[in-house]
Amino acid sequence: MTNLTGAIRRRWAIADASRREPAATKGDAAPVPAAVRATRDRRNRAARGWAFGLLLALLVQFGIGMFVNLFANIPLHHPGYGAKNFFAGSYHSVAWAETSAHAPLVLAFHVGLGLLLVLGSLWLAVLAIRGRRAGIVWAAVLGALCIILAGFNGASFLNSNRDASSYGMALLFAVAVLCYAVILALSGGPERHTPAG
Repeated sequence: MTNLTGAIRRRWAIADASRREPAATKGDAAPVPAAVRATRDRRNRAARGWAFGLLLALLVQFGIGMFVNLFANIPLHHPGYGAKNFFAGSYHSVAWAETSAHAPLVLAFHVGLGLLLVLGSLWLAVLAIRGRRAGIVWAAVLGALCIILAGFNGASFLNSNRDASSYGMALLFAVAVLCYAVILALSGGPERHTPAG
């Protein structure tokens, strides 16, 4: 009986050790070094700063866009207007808005700020991806996509003067603002890491 009890205890000890070993190996196999965590936290704080700046720029852009939509006199016949090729028409329309003396100055500022917003949103997406926090990455990528699509709607508005394009810009603006508000909420502090073991 004593031999049987001892054998059972040895088997339980071996089984318990085999259950614990993979968990310990898994915990020790991929620890995140403190330097890597600090770098990621620093990038996430940089993403927070960029998100705040883009949020302010979006609000300014929205106000300028409303002014352009309500008060600016945009000629219906300009280079790119009514073009059959959307991309060629968009290029000529944007170039006209930025360089022509016949384009309203407020329109040139609106278009220029839109181009800067596209560049800034792409850089924020890069920072978020390098920071490796899933929520921030998704919000940054979606925000950049919304700003780019809003730019296409703006070019479409110059090409055709359709109200639907202006409405699309407003909706995409709202989604982009929400995305950057999410980033501000998620990146308020260092990421919490679960200690191994």
